[in-house]
Amino acid sequence: MILSQEQIEMCRKAFAVYDQDRSGSIDVWELRTVFEKIGERPTEESLFQMISEMDDNVNGSIDFSEFLRIFTRQRWPGESTGKNDDGDFVDAFVACGGNPDRSGHVLRDILVRIIKKDFGLTVDIDGLLSRIDNDGNHQISYDEFKLLLSSRN
Repeated sequence: MILSQEQIEMCRKAFAVYDQDRSGSIDVWELRTVFEKIGERPTEESLFQMISEMDDNVNGSIDFSEFLRIFTRQRWPGESTGKNDDGDFVDAFVACGGNPDRSGHVLRDILVRIIKKDFGLTVDIDGLLSRIDNDGNHQISYDEFKLLLSSRN
C-alpha cells in the first residue's frame, strides 16, 4: 500500500514526538504510545513481533524507515508481502513523487533530502545519483530509481 505524502508527514511528526530521548529510534514502549495516539491498539505480542520483523539492524528499536513499514503493515494488514518486487519499487517511486504507472520522475534534491535528512543515512547518495542519472537532468525516472534501489555499491 502506498502512503500519501500527508501520511508520511504525520508519521514523521509522530516519530519525532515519541522519540523522547532523541536517539533517532523508538523502543517497544514508545511504539505502543505512537499507535495508541493514532487510534491503533496493537497487542504487546504484535508490538514485539513488529520490532523483530522490522528491526533490520537488530538493535531492539525502530528507526524512521522501519517505522513507516510498521505503520503501513498495521494500517493495511496482509497488503505487504515483504518482498522487494516491482510493487515495492513502484510504491517507493510514488512516495517520492513519481506516478503509479511508472511515468513521471523524482527530483534528485528530494531523494537526497530523504536519504540524508529523513533517514539519516551516510551513503554517498550524490555519487550514486550521478552514476544512475545518465542524462544529467536531475530527474530520476522509474528505471533509474529502480536501479538506484537495486544497487549494491
